[in-house]
Amino acid sequence: KNGTDTYLQVVSSWVPWNKNTIVGYSAASIYQSYAAIYGGGWITSFDTNAMVIMVFFRAELELLRIDSMNIFGSESAQVEHGVALKRLKDCHRRHVELVKFARLFDSCLSPIMLLYMFVCSVMLCVTAYQITIETDPMQRFLTTEYLVFGIAQLFIYCWHSNDVLFASTDLMQGPYESIWWAKSVIYRKDLYLLAAQFNKIVVFSAGPFTQLTVATFINILKGA
Repeated sequence: KNGTDTYLQVVSSWVPWNKNTIVGYSAASIYQSYAAIYGGGWITSFDTNAMVIMVFFRAELELLRIDSMNIFGSESAQVEHGVALKRLKDCHRRHVELVKFARLFDSCLSPIMLLYMFVCSVMLCVTAYQITIETDPMQRFLTTEYLVFGIAQLFIYCWHSNDVLFASTDLMQGPYESIWWAKSVIYRKDLYLLAAQFNKIVVFSAGPFTQLTVATFINILKGA
């Protein structure tokens, strides 16, 4: 009210000029807006690609379970021996490739998520404390918004990774949901090998310490 309040900043940052003049404030706002849009664009691109890949893995696991259920066809339309063997081999090959590329993706994602989890844990503590001591309503609103989006970003990673984990766990039920009981015992060894391959869990991690799951997300919130 008396003209001594500082201008509201886009991002709290240091610049080598006075931000309390209209010229300095305008220059700082342009610089901060560019940096925020540029950084946000990179983060959004990375998050989008990572989450789309996670959704792809989950969908592929669910499709693989459906295909493994239909290895021998149905009770009313059973397939021939050659077709059943071809389907067994195809399901095994697809899962081997899926595990291979999931591990490759996890090797790229895991170090970044380890750093992000550490930063997010610190950010939750600091931001929550800042909200309690902040007196300006607008600044409190912006800080709360930043906190919500930070939590939401981590939750989305944990949620999609959790979906992949459950789809991978349920995959082993696929061969046993087929009509294996109506077929000859010569298929049981191949079916057992396929089930053993499906028993390899696909899950993404945050470094060597923890997995990206909803339980991990809840533990981070509790710890923060």
